[in-house]
Amino acid sequence: MPSVQQRLRVAVIGAGPAGLGALLALEKVEGVDVQVYEQARELREVGAGISLHYNTWTVLEKLGVPYIPSESFFRNSDLLRNGLWNGRTGAVLKTSYDSPSIPEHKRHVRTQRARLQQALLNVARKERLHLQKRLAQVDFLPSGEVRLEFEDGYSTFVDLVVGADGIRSVVRRAAFPSHTIAYSGRVGYRSIFPISLVEGIPDIPLKTLFWLGPDTSLYTTPIGDGLFEVSGRGPEPKEVGEAVSWGQPADKETMKRHFTEYHPVARAIVDAIPPETIKQFAFFGGPQLETVIKHGSVALLGDASHPLSGAFGSGAAFALEDAWTLGQAISHALSHKLPLSEALRLFDETRSPYYSKLYTELRRMGAAAEKGKNLPWDERVADRIDERWGSHDWIYLHDVRSTAHGRLRCRAKQIRQH
Repeated sequence: MPSVQQRLRVAVIGAGPAGLGALLALEKVEGVDVQVYEQARELREVGAGISLHYNTWTVLEKLGVPYIPSESFFRNSDLLRNGLWNGRTGAVLKTSYDSPSIPEHKRHVRTQRARLQQALLNVARKERLHLQKRLAQVDFLPSGEVRLEFEDGYSTFVDLVVGADGIRSVVRRAAFPSHTIAYSGRVGYRSIFPISLVEGIPDIPLKTLFWLGPDTSLYTTPIGDGLFEVSGRGPEPKEVGEAVSWGQPADKETMKRHFTEYHPVARAIVDAIPPETIKQFAFFGGPQLETVIKHGSVALLGDASHPLSGAFGSGAAFALEDAWTLGQAISHALSHKLPLSEALRLFDETRSPYYSKLYTELRRMGAAAEKGKNLPWDERVADRIDERWGSHDWIYLHDVRSTAHGRLRCRAKQIRQH
């Protein structure tokens, strides 16, 4: 590992939550020179809303990110996290709640993804962010260095490249060329618009709610700042899904046909969406990587490390947990004069088992979904809840700090014994 005088050169590719989280985690580590490269011309969040659970608030706190103002998010009353309703009948199938032991400021909220992005940017060192830098080539050199070349001709040499560049990661493709992702068969439709457009709908539930069909879903919720969010999912053929880029404009009628059998209130909400606000997102995913590190000089974060097709609705939290854990592992290695490979090993041994558990749960849910395909609507929806919608509190209440520090203590003990 380079000495403190030489400094560990780190390039983070991508400036979404994973990349900005990595910047915040690594710039706090003495002896690290971290730079972030983002292909976009300006930093803006593409998407709609995002859920912040206890795990997200906790890691944001560790990264030194101030809390989002209360007017800019929506929090249900009475500890309610969300409700699950039959999309056709409006019958309540299940409700989930935060534990009373969770402090109020760390309970579940729904907010705009842009609010999280801005919160991260507010504390990031802007001079370390480099825009319009699309990564074109990654070369792993015999010296252990990594040479990065960008489309504009700029190139740099680093000791560590952090792939925080999303599900279509260029860094992952370079480090794991045999790994592939594929279209999941589903397209999402997302919109944010003024809440005043739906407040007059009779009996509209102004709370966080999933309306569920046998193979479709509609998510409706206030989102703060006087706005309302609608997010729907439905199956689309391969030729349609593979032609959809992330966040491109969508046709309202194409979205509506997924929900023609839904409850009148749900249909009225969809009818109220301004057509120009609808964006579509094709969901892609891939198999679990055996490791999220490579060559002693690559670490993958966020969707680059775990292409889960948007499962569990906690992608930003996973990305930020990855970032904070990587920072802790590198800090530990530097302070103990250990090589970079040891830092990456610590990172991998902390995060890969967690992702194994996520993939196991995803496979269980997928197998359960196959069981009730020939049942009538209401029975299929009920079966979907009973078989697939288990408790995921182990995700939303995950304490990344205790997990990471437990692994670091274990490794430090092993080092002392040898």
